[in-house]
Amino acid sequence: MTRPIDRLFRLATPRADQEPPAVQPPMPPREPAPTAPPPPPAPSRALLAPPQHADRPRGGSLISGLRHVVAGAAAQAEARLNESTIRLAVTGLTRAGKTVFLTSLISNLLAMGAGRNTLPGLQAALEHRGSGRLRSVRVVPAGAATTPWFDHVAKLRDLAAESPSWPPRTEDVAQIALDLEIDRGAVWQRFRWRRIRLELLDYPGEWLLDLPMLKQPFTAWSRATLDLFSQPPRNAFGTPFLEFLRAVDPDAPADDALIRRGHELYRAALQACREKAGLRYLQPGRFVAPGARADAPYMWFFPLDQSRDPPLPGSNAALLRDRYDAYRTEVRTQFFDRHFTQFDRQIVLVDVLGALHAGRQAFEDTARAIGEIAGGLAYDNGSRMPFRPRRITRVAFAATKADHVPALRRENLVHLVRALAGGVGAGVPATTHAVASVLATNDGKITVAGRPVEVVLGLPLGETTQRPFYPGDVPSGLPPESFWSDRYFELPVFTPPRVDASGVAGIPHLGLDAVLTALLKDLLA
Repeated sequence: MTRPIDRLFRLATPRADQEPPAVQPPMPPREPAPTAPPPPPAPSRALLAPPQHADRPRGGSLISGLRHVVAGAAAQAEARLNESTIRLAVTGLTRAGKTVFLTSLISNLLAMGAGRNTLPGLQAALEHRGSGRLRSVRVVPAGAATTPWFDHVAKLRDLAAESPSWPPRTEDVAQIALDLEIDRGAVWQRFRWRRIRLELLDYPGEWLLDLPMLKQPFTAWSRATLDLFSQPPRNAFGTPFLEFLRAVDPDAPADDALIRRGHELYRAALQACREKAGLRYLQPGRFVAPGARADAPYMWFFPLDQSRDPPLPGSNAALLRDRYDAYRTEVRTQFFDRHFTQFDRQIVLVDVLGALHAGRQAFEDTARAIGEIAGGLAYDNGSRMPFRPRRITRVAFAATKADHVPALRRENLVHLVRALAGGVGAGVPATTHAVASVLATNDGKITVAGRPVEVVLGLPLGETTQRPFYPGDVPSGLPPESFWSDRYFELPVFTPPRVDASGVAGIPHLGLDAVLTALLKDLLA
């Protein structure tokens, strides 16, 4: 039996689909007649549907999400197997031919990507390793890069002009990137294409001569540098600076104008040693190849012999030391740590013939500079972070101007540059080569005293007739004492050959394909 209180509760509580009843005045209580309970309200469509949750995908969405994850993982795996980015730096001391080397390398890669066999050694390596062919090469747009652009098109125009000229030498860092696509010829389409982004960076080799300074305090560097300037030929070209130095009081209050004058004299002495004596071991490197910050105040210093260490605060010696320390900090953070530690591969170009032609002192100075550069290729910035900067893994040393000597003597250049490089930084594989970035001569023979002599035939710059040149004997190792008794060969500057300004045919060269193959051979498969 239904209790009265239950009936009262049902009457007082409206159904979900009814309006609330109007309020009535109370009536006297009476026993109501028994009635059947009202049917329960019909469930809404929302109650009949299964519950929905915003954070739980339906079956189709779950499968779609899994497919997306799998596709992303496959794309990452494919990229790791098929795509590589290589930072290749090109450097060399003055007149080694860095700018021409890069211009020729880029032009010949682009021509090879368009179907021309401009780098036959590289093509042979691709075929030997089963990689097929270089399908395409393109220049990566500069975008918003902060490093200056290497304008190979403008440099190609210099070579292709009506009166061809060699492009101006490198004075600062510059970069360009190429995308190379290699057709492996694989059956599985996913692994058919190998893509290499080749980031090329050009910088003055003189900058590497600052590496020893990073470990030398000002006093030690000054003593070593002034010792060099006390010997010929530096003492002859440094006379104005050395005379100025005798009048400088290290303990006197800092005189900024005096120090600026000393810097200008010291820098002029370095420039004279380079241009007139052919010397190459010149520090600081940015005093002869200054880059974009030539007039920054931290550059205004010079070596100074002093008895006090540390110097008196506020003195000439103290200001020179502070600027020397600021210079070291700047070159470490802005070049060695920012760029140098990011290189994967390195090309070092060496003007061996120019050093031989300049004489014994110039050759020995160049040998010392190349030795310092070779040792510095294993530079470590001291980072001990879990993801420490990468280091150079492959190096190629190349003797340039190989077209100045006949073919049978070029192997001597390879041996000689190998002797100069000596011990490259520990653990860095190195190869040695003889190259001519732009082939400007032909091999020939002439008769001297009734005997045939091998020569090269070339057109000297500014002349109109091709002539033969005999370079003499090129030593296959470090020259012995007897070698320096005679000036043994001419070293003319040849006119570059006529090339197509569009670059579609590439540029004639010697040995660039061998250098590139040695540096990239692990990526050609």
